[in-house]
Amino acid sequence: MKNPLLSLMTLSLLLFNIACKDDPKTPQSCDAVEFEYDGDLGPEHWGDLCLDSECNGNSQSPVNIAGATDDVALTDIPQTYTATATHIVNKGHTIQFNFDAGSSIVVNGEKYDLLQFHTHTHSEHEVNGAHAPMEMHFVHKNAGTGKLAVIGVLVEEGAENATLEHFVSHLPETKDATYEAAETFSATDFMPSDKSYFTYSGSLTTPPCSEIVTWIVMEHPIEASLDQIEHFEHLEHENARPVQPLDGRIIKHHKG
Repeated sequence: MKNPLLSLMTLSLLLFNIACKDDPKTPQSCDAVEFEYDGDLGPEHWGDLCLDSECNGNSQSPVNIAGATDDVALTDIPQTYTATATHIVNKGHTIQFNFDAGSSIVVNGEKYDLLQFHTHTHSEHEVNGAHAPMEMHFVHKNAGTGKLAVIGVLVEEGAENATLEHFVSHLPETKDATYEAAETFSATDFMPSDKSYFTYSGSLTTPPCSEIVTWIVMEHPIEASLDQIEHFEHLEHENARPVQPLDGRIIKHHKG
């Protein structure tokens, strides 16, 4: 004779699994989690999309950069940027340029290796409440701790950018599509000549929004033409997370 209690438990477990399978909001791993910039998968819901999300944390990015504190202890960021071949991938929400090994920066005495830069149109960070048309994020990783240092470079509309002009006609147009070329460039080609910057502790700006990032946002923008910026915007659409509360964090300023 079957145990009625065991049968009831089995039935309950089966119904629970079916319900979870059909519920798109059931938390899952943040690896390759799907997200959007509006609707049910938009930024206001990112904290519920996956199990290890920190998107509802207190040290989130981007932020509005205003009222920064001058810090004379800060110095120019030592940059060792070498030439890389061209490796472009369409990530769905952004266009990403991957770097060959050999480029790095030093932050607080620790080395961070340059992995990639990607773009946002418009900028994610605001400066005194205003967005730039575009922002580049240069992502560096410390091999020992796994923490990141990201240099944000704001891009204003202006003169044609000579380096970008080599790539705008080759940007992959569909998700996961790539473009490879032997043509080389360096991250230095996208850095402003003035090394002044703002810095604060923050997070990734996409899920899981891990709070492992030292942000370095260059004070002075670089320029690109409207046509160049629109090439990226056409492929990325709106891909800027809204600014997040500082929650007591201090933004420091280094004058280069």
